[in-house]
Amino acid sequence: MLEGRIRDLWIAVERLGRPIVNHRNPGAPVELLERAFGSPVPSDVATWFAWANGVAYAADQTQDDVALVPGYEPVSVEEAAALKAELEVPEVEFLGSYWIPLLATGAGDFYAATYVPGQETSRVVSVMIGETSRIAFLSVDQMVSVFVALYRDGVFFVDGEGILQADDVRWLEREEEAVREA
Repeated sequence: MLEGRIRDLWIAVERLGRPIVNHRNPGAPVELLERAFGSPVPSDVATWFAWANGVAYAADQTQDDVALVPGYEPVSVEEAAALKAELEVPEVEFLGSYWIPLLATGAGDFYAATYVPGQETSRVVSVMIGETSRIAFLSVDQMVSVFVALYRDGVFFVDGEGILQADDVRWLEREEEAVREA
């Protein structure tokens, strides 16, 4: 079940002593998502935001302090709506008309759930500035499962300076495998 996998993801982050566990905002109700993005929103997106509505920011915080996965922080419903409104390029491949950002970097890259209204699950698209967008995962559940495995397998790790890092080649390979094998 997705909620259990999200819990496992946060436990993996906590095991590494990552500061984000102390900055996670309480979850958002589905009504807030529906006001921001229209209704209905897929249940997997509602479950994602029910666990954490972004992070709390502090003056002395670094981006690494709020990274759930290397470089990416969970966005709040408000931040997701603002990011979607900012992106004036409707031609971004794979996004379509219905999408909601889930994780984002300070540089503008993000993972977004893209969906068809009325469906319970979403695909997850990776959008990186200056690169072609791509389907990264076939569902939010698959994304979370892969992230948990990346922590478990040491692909996501804390370096000698205490920074959350990734073996980017292996990370991308796992995303490609997930989409290809499903």
